[in-house]
Amino acid sequence: MSFELKFSRPTLETAVFNIAHERAEHPSGAAIDRHIVHNAPAAVICARRGDEVLLIRQFRLPAREALWELPAGKCDPGEDVAEAARRELTEETGYSANKWARLTEFFPAPGFATERMTAFLAEEVTAGAAAPEPYEIIEPRWTHWDEALRMIRDGEIRDAKTILTLLFVDRFRTTTGSAATES
Repeated sequence: MSFELKFSRPTLETAVFNIAHERAEHPSGAAIDRHIVHNAPAAVICARRGDEVLLIRQFRLPAREALWELPAGKCDPGEDVAEAARRELTEETGYSANKWARLTEFFPAPGFATERMTAFLAEEVTAGAAAPEPYEIIEPRWTHWDEALRMIRDGEIRDAKTILTLLFVDRFRTTTGSAATES
């Protein structure tokens, strides 16, 4: 598929994302004309402690409710996604981990956004002090693994990055032993 980008014109710049009007054309004459949300890469963290996973609950303004999720967050300028994962886990929950593995990478909304998320497994976790953003009122909770899967099935977990990451871990891995780790 060889679409060629014809133009990209910024239309909105914010502290969290930018929007550009873009057009790409194919030699066949097909064209894609869209407003694209450009966001920084982000990390999602599946922190495990034995048969438990660390979930957080926080209010999400677009959803108009508090959602159960895995800790996650975007990269700061110049920050590597693995560094962002470590930072976000500590900021949002106070926990840190000694054992890390990169799980998978995905686009949560490729039809209109550039955001690329990388999921990590964090193990050998230790408690510490959380340092959330002033607007983040976060409720962390260790949840039995089977309970988290039930929460997905019953619609209590509705956050896509959380569903994808938990089901990925459940289906493809149980420990960091089968993948390259990052320390």
